[in-house]
Amino acid sequence: MHTHRPPSRRAGPIGRRLVAGCRAAALLALAGPALAAADATPALPDTATGRVARQLLQQVDGAAPAQLEQWLPRILSDTIGNQDKAAFVAGLVSAARDGGGLEVFDVRTDKRHPGVLGVAVKARRDGRPALLWLTGDPGNPGRLSEAMALPMDDPQLYAGWPAQGGATGPVLTRLLQGALDRLAQHEDFSGCLTVQQAGSVVFDECRGLAERNFGVPADHRTRFHIGSINKMFTAVAIAQLVEAGKLSWDDTLAQHLPEYPDQASARRITLWQLLHHTAGLGDFLVPEYFADSQRFVDPGDYLDLIARQPRVAEPGTQWNYSNAGYMLLGRVIEKASAEPYDHYLQRHVFAPAQMHDSGFDTLDQVVPRLAVGYYRDGLFSSTWKAAWLKLGYKGGPAGGGYSSNADLLRFAQALRTGKLVTPATLDRMFADPVPAGPGGYAAGFGQRLSHGRHIRGHAGGIEGTTANLAMVWETGATVALTSNQGESQNWMLAERIADLLAASAPGP
Repeated sequence: MHTHRPPSRRAGPIGRRLVAGCRAAALLALAGPALAAADATPALPDTATGRVARQLLQQVDGAAPAQLEQWLPRILSDTIGNQDKAAFVAGLVSAARDGGGLEVFDVRTDKRHPGVLGVAVKARRDGRPALLWLTGDPGNPGRLSEAMALPMDDPQLYAGWPAQGGATGPVLTRLLQGALDRLAQHEDFSGCLTVQQAGSVVFDECRGLAERNFGVPADHRTRFHIGSINKMFTAVAIAQLVEAGKLSWDDTLAQHLPEYPDQASARRITLWQLLHHTAGLGDFLVPEYFADSQRFVDPGDYLDLIARQPRVAEPGTQWNYSNAGYMLLGRVIEKASAEPYDHYLQRHVFAPAQMHDSGFDTLDQVVPRLAVGYYRDGLFSSTWKAAWLKLGYKGGPAGGGYSSNADLLRFAQALRTGKLVTPATLDRMFADPVPAGPGGYAAGFGQRLSHGRHIRGHAGGIEGTTANLAMVWETGATVALTSNQGESQNWMLAERIADLLAASAPGP
């Protein structure tokens, strides 16, 4: 589950996009409670940010892609990192080249964040929606201090869904089949959706292709990469070692990783902070990593790279989504257990939960029934590309492993029934979540309230992967969504279904 606060300008690029995507979804009332909307009409506001947005859209509609590529950097402030600038420019160039220009269909502002503007747009050529997330630079009128072009849910995806109430039985099945069919028709979606309620699977369907070269369809036995869903597994492993007396929540990083190069920071960072993304660390998904990802196989291989990245905050002071923090937790697991991370997970998490279709693969490894990941060649492009060159060499503690929908449901069941950690430990993990977006981030789990129920879980998203596991905690209902396409906003479908299930549950 992505439940994020406003992005830090110094957070990793993927983390920033996830954070902004969640904020944007809330702002546009596409998921969860909407933020205060001062302007819900397609008219752009007569503000500094609105005027830049108007100029930007005129350029997208009128300039040639090459001219647009030269012009766009002029309106972006130096506070925006080079990777974020490149991603924004690429998204708008795709709008001109692949989308035939953009049409605005919704505009929102947020009174709590003056200068922030959310502009929902659709391609003139095929109607594909996207979200422009813009913030004016108060020190440089006419420029933007934050600019992102993000994928967005199809506005018609939830047409006919109840606004407040729930759905069960044939009504639920009809809504879910309709949503999957629309995704397949309008987005060429491939993936699987499984819903469990009252101990039984009530929906389990797949669409699209697991492999496009030979037209292999996705089915119930298909394994998918699951991105950051792995963070829940890492958190459970830390909790098990706490129960075993080998770790304590408040241990410092320095106590367990004396080999970590930045010992000054390690002495002030706790395991609890790493679990909650409050350690002040940045990310390791930087150009150096992608330039030679085969160097980074096991958690210990990342220590020097992580230590050299700029800190984003003082430990314990601020929430910043950090893949680096979870990679360090993976190394802590190895040191405390005297086992390689992936071996520990297989023996102590996957085996007790009977997750026989889950694991961690290297880029050159052959894994039966594992879907090939794909991404769009541009935000508004209809061309698919295989994601091999966008992936790290091996998945690990921060994400990138694989699983199946059935295994994700087994993990949820094992977690609820005490097969992985005790109920008391779970209570400790879920206590005092750090505020983030419409909910909070607990120890490895996002959580929010819906109709008086806790929705707990985690989502994952990167090129070639979109996934989500959403658990309606008090009722036992669970939603698993996996897809070999990404990045996309389709993980939100699982959240919307969880809302339906929470609203359908009998009162306490």
